[in-house]
Amino acid sequence: MVKSKKELVTPLKRRGPLSITRPKTARTVPVGAATGANIKVVVRVRPLNDREHGENCKNVIKIVDEQMMIFDPKEESQPFFYHGVQQRGRDLMRKSNKDLKFMFDRVFSPDLPNDYIFLNTTQSLINSLMDGFNCSVFAYGATGAGKTFTMIGNSESPGITYLTMAELFKKKEELNAEREFELGITYLEVYNENVQDLLNPGPALHLREDGKYGVMVAGIKVHRIESPDELFLLLESGNKNRTQHPTDANAESSRSHAVFQVYLQMTTRCTREVRTAKLSMIDLAGSERGSATGCVGARFAEGANINKSLLALGNCINSLADGHRHIPYRDSKLTRLLKDSLGGNCRTVMIANVSPASLTYEDTYNTLKYATRAKKIKSNIKRNVVNVEMHVGQYVKIVEELKEENRLLKIKLQEKENETKITGQSEDPGLAQDLVDKLLELFKEKRIIMERQHQIENLNLGLNLRQQIKEKANSRVSDHCTNTPEKVEAHRRLDNAVGRFKNKSEELKDELVAVQKQRLDIDCLISKSLDEHAELKKIAELEIMKLSEKEAEHKCNLAEKRVEILEDDLKSQQTTIEKMSTLLRPLYVSVKAHGYLSQNQIREYQSIAKQLEGVKSIKWTETVVDSGVGSATSLSTETDSECSATSQTYRSPGPANPLNDTFTLQMKPKTANVVAKAIKQGPKRLGKDFAKENRLRRPLTGISGGSSQRVDFTMARQSGKPPFR
Repeated sequence: MVKSKKELVTPLKRRGPLSITRPKTARTVPVGAATGANIKVVVRVRPLNDREHGENCKNVIKIVDEQMMIFDPKEESQPFFYHGVQQRGRDLMRKSNKDLKFMFDRVFSPDLPNDYIFLNTTQSLINSLMDGFNCSVFAYGATGAGKTFTMIGNSESPGITYLTMAELFKKKEELNAEREFELGITYLEVYNENVQDLLNPGPALHLREDGKYGVMVAGIKVHRIESPDELFLLLESGNKNRTQHPTDANAESSRSHAVFQVYLQMTTRCTREVRTAKLSMIDLAGSERGSATGCVGARFAEGANINKSLLALGNCINSLADGHRHIPYRDSKLTRLLKDSLGGNCRTVMIANVSPASLTYEDTYNTLKYATRAKKIKSNIKRNVVNVEMHVGQYVKIVEELKEENRLLKIKLQEKENETKITGQSEDPGLAQDLVDKLLELFKEKRIIMERQHQIENLNLGLNLRQQIKEKANSRVSDHCTNTPEKVEAHRRLDNAVGRFKNKSEELKDELVAVQKQRLDIDCLISKSLDEHAELKKIAELEIMKLSEKEAEHKCNLAEKRVEILEDDLKSQQTTIEKMSTLLRPLYVSVKAHGYLSQNQIREYQSIAKQLEGVKSIKWTETVVDSGVGSATSLSTETDSECSATSQTYRSPGPANPLNDTFTLQMKPKTANVVAKAIKQGPKRLGKDFAKENRLRRPLTGISGGSSQRVDFTMARQSGKPPFR
């Protein structure tokens, strides 16, 4: 029986927590803008071990393709008979299969090695790291699921941490000609809710919150790295210091969470732009049941702390996936350290390690559930670019350095040419001329590609600088435009200009990527030719020196163009400052004469005037360069002799200052008397300050003539006369 209208409404179909959707393709966003990206979640299924084979465990995972897997799939069971009669229903004494389908960014089968995992997970992060993005990789799963093997590996199959570091140094060598690198590493573990340094064993470290850099570890030492061998030695040393104890679930069980971090600072040699990035490689301890591990005493307490931190991690994943405003990061030391990796400014890859055996049925199911939830987490990623706005004089210095480098390259090129002429007579006469011609043709193609690349970079530099100038002008519009329609029109015009510059820059970047690919292909052909014919190396060295000279000239041209554009902008700003100064001074005098300026406004004006007149140079970290604002800049364009002939001078009773306290105006005698009287009495205070300081001022009616007059008790008290009663 229907008792209310609500029962007539069809209930909404809710999607279950494990509803499966295929990953969506990412949209293209402007370079440099903050973008939202989901955590990349991959699943690695390990093979069955000897114990699981011995117990004849059932396989509860079926891999469908590279992105889909089925947990606890249905089996083709034999028909069920009862008293010799086949039954239609299932055997109620047997547990039904879940047959759950899961979708991830990638699913790896048990037979795939670590290097294949690296190629499809963390290799792409190195390019993001070089672009200035923070990156993070962490392995999640139960005890014995293969997390440490995936992250660290062994001597025969190195883990993705070693492979990622090797790729990082390979990329660093490729970019050494364009950038200066500084690398530092830290390696710490979270053991029993205590943070310890694995590279410098000692007392427990404390976590501190920093408003700019996030969670910091107080007292940890950052080791500066110069070579890959040094890094691998430190990594091996830290792994030996990790806390490991055998349990029934795993003979080499990691009893702590390990966090390996690489700090990278890159400085572009030409523009001196500084980019910083951080790479975190995290090996989590495995979630476990006390009954499964067979631990007692200290080992049991370790397991409790491990489960506590992993429970806090699971709660954070759930809160982030549900879009809650409060995320319980402070519930454990682990989640505080992973704050950036989970929903922060970071590109994150989560590797969920699972066992296919029915022995770990619940652990595998929980891992897959958390991995599915983690797919919904979005990170707000952006480049870590330190915008170093150097003065024009600094760019002049860079131009001089590039010219000197170009001169040295020309000297080396001449030496190579002379060496080639001398040794060319004794070379192997059997050297085929067609090989030389092919090599020279390759270098000719490379030279053409380089020239096109230089043209694109030159155009892109001009667009970027003009875009920055327009953006600064757009930010100043609100301060100068008082009329709303004018302000809206100015913003629209400047936004359109910035948009045009951005669109052109994006087109150039696409073309630049294509040109760089062509250049890389040519380099591969040249390398292949030199490997096959070693006798061509001297000719190749000469051509490489010529190309290096072209590259140095290009860098010099870029720096000169930057100087030219910035100088034009600086001159324009200087002209604007002089015009504003000329206009501001008489306005200031007029407003002050009428008593409408507060003391704060007067002091602010005087401070600006001192800066414009007194500042002659700006001291940088290494050199002193002319600021472009000379001492001749003032708030008046008339000389003292011109003013004395046509005007009168008034000085305030305060300290003498030729710029701030002397005002030149052409006035009539009557106006001059009014101004003198206003200066003598001081400026009137208005607004709240006026009301607070003059609460005793009241209107009183005079005795004679019935006229109204105001008696100022404050003025009377200052003059020593008694107030009127």
